[in-house]
Amino acid sequence: MKFLLTSIMLLCCFHSTVSADSFTIGNKKIEVPAPAGFVRVTPEMGDVYRLARSLTDPANDLLAYYIPESDVAAAKAGQIPPLNRTFMLKVNKKLKTAELGTGDFAKLKEGAVQENRKITETLKKQLPDLFDKVNQGISKEFNMDFAMQVSQVVPLDPHYDVPNAMAFSMFVTYNVSAAGEKSDDVVCCTTTFLDADGKVLFLYCYAPQDEISWTQSAGKEWAESVMASNPQPPSGSVEGGGIRKYRGMVKWIIAGVVFLLISVFKGRGSKSA
Repeated sequence: MKFLLTSIMLLCCFHSTVSADSFTIGNKKIEVPAPAGFVRVTPEMGDVYRLARSLTDPANDLLAYYIPESDVAAAKAGQIPPLNRTFMLKVNKKLKTAELGTGDFAKLKEGAVQENRKITETLKKQLPDLFDKVNQGISKEFNMDFAMQVSQVVPLDPHYDVPNAMAFSMFVTYNVSAAGEKSDDVVCCTTTFLDADGKVLFLYCYAPQDEISWTQSAGKEWAESVMASNPQPPSGSVEGGGIRKYRGMVKWIIAGVVFLLISVFKGRGSKSA
């Protein structure tokens, strides 16, 4: 009986690790628990899986897309549920083989603070070209005329800053033309980038514009569960390079934000249909 109770207690204590997905990034395996109350999208989820797969990002690889547990049944039935709250996990293509120590990650955070607003303005000018391929992919995948553009991106200062992670939020205004209908909306996103065992992950949490506090708290909880599931990054500088090198990486953290907007729109569109 004592052994049974001990086993149950251990399973409860380590549930997040046991239920985590394992991703091979470079030469390391990184454990990522799903956000609390959310489920990773799988091929059995039909159109939602197809939608996630079509979110082409030229600089980052999509590792996982998460929807609420309450939306899973609808997704498996071939529907696209509202998707008002979603999470996304990405890794930068160039950083997959890199290993960032604590010193390297500190420079990445410094670059994010210095360049956040400047890079956002530069990125806005590049978004039309970045979205062309995505729009074409959505139009082909779902057999419809589809075009999305972002008209405004308002980044906020970082609200969460610990040695191995940093998070900031932003509001994104976008307009969409799909199947002859036009729509404008604003969403909020909290972006967290963290260093897990030397590998940098991008975590995105989306919700309607009036739920920014939820995205911040939910994003923090998810980030902390990921860091707790993996070894600490190596100390000092492993990758090397000056602050200028890491400023360029910040642009692709921000760019990763906009590519989930299509799934947000599709979900809300299905709700109103």
